[in-house]
Amino acid sequence: MNLYEDRLVVAASDTAELNPNTAITIAVDTAYVGSMHGKKIGQAIYMMDNMLANGSKGEGTLDLHTNCNVGSLIGWNSVAINGEGSSGDTVVITGFTVSQGNVFTAAGQPREVPPPKGEPAGSYWVGQAMNSGSQTYRIEIKVTIGKLHPVSYYYTWDPFITAS
Repeated sequence: MNLYEDRLVVAASDTAELNPNTAITIAVDTAYVGSMHGKKIGQAIYMMDNMLANGSKGEGTLDLHTNCNVGSLIGWNSVAINGEGSSGDTVVITGFTVSQGNVFTAAGQPREVPPPKGEPAGSYWVGQAMNSGSQTYRIEIKVTIGKLHPVSYYYTWDPFITAS
């Protein structure tokens, strides 16, 4: 292996050490989703980021518009909110696609990375803002309700990101 290949191996194996400076959380009220049997799921999804001081807007809605810096690593995490606390409900991200724009590029396209300890696989993804400009991206989540006979619901929507 040459030095370049050595760096790729280290980078690929060390994804848990990524420390995004832009953080986006997707919180889902799974008790509501379960009570509605997957209908009107969008009313139970809340997106927020840590870039309000940088001009982000739409906090708490599906129309979150994140403003970050070019080159920023962006971390998405998904969490289940359930008043019972022991339901076993999970929320995972199943994919990202670009609807319009080119902020991520192929090099910065979000990808699944190992989640923090105790969180389900698929609940943590990292991408990178490679170009300046605005982009609409599509995100898909899977919400699984219950332990004994789990039921899963899928939902997609199109938030925004601007990098400068």
